[in-house]
Amino acid sequence: MEYQFWATAPFQVLGLLGLAVFVGVHALRIRRIIGGDGLIFFSGNTVAAALVLASNFGSTHVLWLLMQIVLIAIALTIMIAIFFDARTF
Repeated sequence: MEYQFWATAPFQVLGLLGLAVFVGVHALRIRRIIGGDGLIFFSGNTVAAALVLASNFGSTHVLWLLMQIVLIAIALTIMIAIFFDARTF
C-alpha cells in the first residue's frame, strides 16, 4: 500500500490552484489594488481559466471540455474588447 501525502490527484491540485488565482485576482480588484479593466486582471483571469481547464483533462467528459473551452473563448473575447475599448483612450 502506497502512502499518499495529498488525498487529491495532480489534476485536482491544478483546479484548486486555478481557483486560488481567480479568488486572489478578484480580491485585489475588490480592494481596489488593481482595476477591472487592467492587464493584471485580464491575465489573472486567463491563467485561472487555463488552470481550471487543465484540471479537467484528468477524467472529464469531452463535451464538458468543449463547452468550457467555448465559454473561455467568449470570456476572453469580451475581456479583450473591453481592454481595447476606444472610449478609454
